[in-house]
Amino acid sequence: MKRILLFALFASVFYIAGCKEKTDSIRAGSLCTVEASQGKFGVIKVLVIDEQEVHIKIYKNKYSQRPNVIAPKELSMGSITDKEGFGIGHIPLDREGFDKSNPIVIGFEGVTKDELAGYEIWKNQKNQ
Repeated sequence: MKRILLFALFASVFYIAGCKEKTDSIRAGSLCTVEASQGKFGVIKVLVIDEQEVHIKIYKNKYSQRPNVIAPKELSMGSITDKEGFGIGHIPLDREGFDKSNPIVIGFEGVTKDELAGYEIWKNQKNQ
């Protein structure tokens, strides 16, 4: 019985450490798959990240299985008139909420000045 409890303790420590490693490797420009609604997976791009918050761009693309790799040119923001939904150019999340979406890095694409426009508006309003 002690061996089983000891094994369970070590397994949970390694599992938690592994999850932390996944989110610690995420940086501005990371393209990640995340758990979306209705058992689907979505793709986000990290715009800005710090200890408390993660600012992301959400693409409209949804997948029934989590993709391992994706070409950035396949990603779309869509529009509000699209039947299949649309993306969001900027949304701030607290770190805990972001981590709960189980993000997994599948690529990287540098963040452009245009992509940071929503973040800059948010930051200026927060500092007023």
